[in-house]
Amino acid sequence: MKNVIKMSLATAMMMSVGSVSAQADDGIKIFDDIKFKGELRPRYQLTDNDATASSKGSTFTNRTNLNISAKLLEVDGLKATVELNSVNDFNTLDQNDKDLAGEADVAKMSQAKIEYGVSGANLTVGRSTTNLDNQRFIGSVGWKQNFQTLDLVSAAYNKDSLSLFAAYVYGVNAIGDDGNGEQGIYYGINRTTDAIVAGGGTASGATSTALVNASYKAMDELTLTAYSYMIGSVSDTYGLALTGKAKAGDIGITYRAEYATQTDATLEVKSYGKAERESDYYNLDLGVNMSGILAGVNYEVLGAGKDGGLNGSAAGFQTPFATKHKFNGWADMFLVTPTTGLVDANLMVGYTAKDFGVAKVIYHTFEADRGSTDYGDEIDLIYINKVPGLVGVTGMLKAAFYSGESEAAGFGLNGSNLDKDMTKFWAMLDYKFSI
Repeated sequence: MKNVIKMSLATAMMMSVGSVSAQADDGIKIFDDIKFKGELRPRYQLTDNDATASSKGSTFTNRTNLNISAKLLEVDGLKATVELNSVNDFNTLDQNDKDLAGEADVAKMSQAKIEYGVSGANLTVGRSTTNLDNQRFIGSVGWKQNFQTLDLVSAAYNKDSLSLFAAYVYGVNAIGDDGNGEQGIYYGINRTTDAIVAGGGTASGATSTALVNASYKAMDELTLTAYSYMIGSVSDTYGLALTGKAKAGDIGITYRAEYATQTDATLEVKSYGKAERESDYYNLDLGVNMSGILAGVNYEVLGAGKDGGLNGSAAGFQTPFATKHKFNGWADMFLVTPTTGLVDANLMVGYTAKDFGVAKVIYHTFEADRGSTDYGDEIDLIYINKVPGLVGVTGMLKAAFYSGESEAAGFGLNGSNLDKDMTKFWAMLDYKFSI
């Protein structure tokens, strides 16, 4: 109830700002061209994890997101944006259920930024949702009700076939943020002991991170993307991706070929020092759409840690700022890459049509990059369609069925969870509107 009241007060504040469309004494409008948009996203989730009794159960949450933007001081291209996000669990969430971290009952300012754009260039200062490329390395984790945003200063350029992005990130507001920050394990650093740890967990707090991403579209069949992501005290990641799409009659083809390497961090966060990193990343992806019939094959490798990760050495290839839920199965068993790395080979089949919506089935097999450990397999199912008769409302049914292997005990995020089974099911509505 407390958060509902907070959200109501925030809404009133935003609407009052909009009604001011304020005019300073000299006649200059402070706010103009005010735009308001919002989202209501109720979701039911069922979790059944054989690893622990605390990860069994169901919960109902709702995301209320309100966003207001306005032109500033009558200057073309100068804009301010404020966004508030509230996640309410209506007392259905068991706080001991670690699987639902990030879905906590909380209201916070998710975005607060000033932007200036002109001739394809854009400067941004403040708190912002940030999604780069396919979100494998930098993403807002939009799937989570309480999503991730970055505090940054950024410059972007998008014109014709060239896209450039550079940013200095000084803060992160992670999916598990309850508004207090400075919690838990932060990018491989235990805040209690200040010790470097093998994991790649994420919690809110200060960071010192530099992001650079550049892409050039030579033709529809070929786009080249190069990137450098220097995350303070965690790692430096440098990579190159080739992507494109083509048509062969009625058949649409998409592909991705990518390589990245991860090394010791150049930048530091406060006095936390740097973790040891030495691993590689590969991703090969091919998709086909034949008159609505979908098929795809993907092979992704997150390399083992230094010395192969077989002797308690540093963690495998990590992507702490990523939208991790998109990758390696929706059961979220591999949010942190095991020290011996991860190989994910998966196949997708599906169907899409205007009135039908889209349905997909994805089958994953997981194993270690070094050694011969079988991490198990997973089947993911999803169906998405617009709700008939309700403008702006989309419905989703989604499920994940992970089957563990006994030989994978001790390799997972919680020490032993990869030898257990995990089942998740979601039913969700998403209503977006604008004024």
